[in-house]
Amino acid sequence: MLVIFGILVMFTEAGVGLLSMNPVCRFTQSDPCYGAVGRPLYLQLPSEYELLLKKNINGASTERIFRFINPNITLNHPDYPRWQFVADNSTMIISSAEKRNSGRYTLDPFDSAGRDRGVYHLQLVIEDVVSSVTVTDSCLSIEKRNVYCSSDGDDVHYNWTFQQTHQLADGSQTLLLDKEVHGSFTCYAQNHVSHGKKTIAIQQCPDPTTVTPTSTLKPKVTPRTQSGDIVYVVVQVLEITILLSLFGGFHIYATIQRKQTNRAAESKEEEVEEGPYTNLDQEHKKK
Repeated sequence: MLVIFGILVMFTEAGVGLLSMNPVCRFTQSDPCYGAVGRPLYLQLPSEYELLLKKNINGASTERIFRFINPNITLNHPDYPRWQFVADNSTMIISSAEKRNSGRYTLDPFDSAGRDRGVYHLQLVIEDVVSSVTVTDSCLSIEKRNVYCSSDGDDVHYNWTFQQTHQLADGSQTLLLDKEVHGSFTCYAQNHVSHGKKTIAIQQCPDPTTVTPTSTLKPKVTPRTQSGDIVYVVVQVLEITILLSLFGGFHIYATIQRKQTNRAAESKEEEVEEGPYTNLDQEHKKK
């Protein structure tokens, strides 16, 4: 399947935000309570004389986090430095929530006589906020195209609108569109604590016969043919023949020069030997 990527998308609008700036969780609620990483979270406790807050560990054991006996706090776990209790309105404030704060909590309240006032449970979930919402567009062919939405964050759900009025697929990150479709599309990304969106303007896909995909471009390599191999071998043989001829010619020339030099030296020696004998012979004749 041919995939064509081009400059088809123009980003026109983007935004992210929290669903609630100061979320409040109540121990009387049955649904999970959600908080955002790095954001404050308020836990509303019942107004009782004594409160004991524990966290369930692995569904079996518990960890005591906080104990309040009016008007004093008698236990405050050192691993929870961001937790602060306000006795006036019986509120526990988490100044900056962390992922490790997620879990199931149990609250035991008592009256001034030490009588148990029931047991409360709260499921706390801390999520990363939605951020970096992006939309990409790719033409699968001249007939179809994909529009894909993605983002950072925990447990993100997606939905779309066309021209910001027509509701499209709900819960899908990908839209499959026909080639004629163009206009403004908005992707909405949301989890339990925050949301974001990205709006793009989509143009019609280009004709694949006139657009070359950059991802498929490869350097052109001309294959070597059989005749090309023969020419290559012939050229190499000629080069070797010429080199051998030059080397042989140089060897012959050096041999001739060496013989001529030897002959010249021998002639000179003969002249030196005959010279003294001739002079003595001439003197003997004169006597």
